[in-house]
Amino acid sequence: MPVAIICIDKSDSLDLRLRTRPEHLEWLKQNLPDGTFVGPLLHDDGETFKGSLYILNFSDCEQAREWINQEPYFKNNLFENVIIRLTKNILPLKQTKSSE
Repeated sequence: MPVAIICIDKSDSLDLRLRTRPEHLEWLKQNLPDGTFVGPLLHDDGETFKGSLYILNFSDCEQAREWINQEPYFKNNLFENVIIRLTKNILPLKQTKSSE
């Protein structure tokens, strides 16, 4: 079942995020469950990091909580707040036609 994990960075934590990023990316390569979205949350300028968003498949919120607790950003105390909520996609994504 899809679970949204919304993580908000602590203020003034850009240096910690950048230092931890290689470990974070490598860990994701090894531990990423099926899902639909993994990426940063950005400030209104579209460039400055604000947090992380994951929409991944877990059996329940507890399994998602156990997963995020092992994530390097979480383990390195980057996040001020983590919200974990069940979700569902009510409208399928539109498929774009590729030019052949």
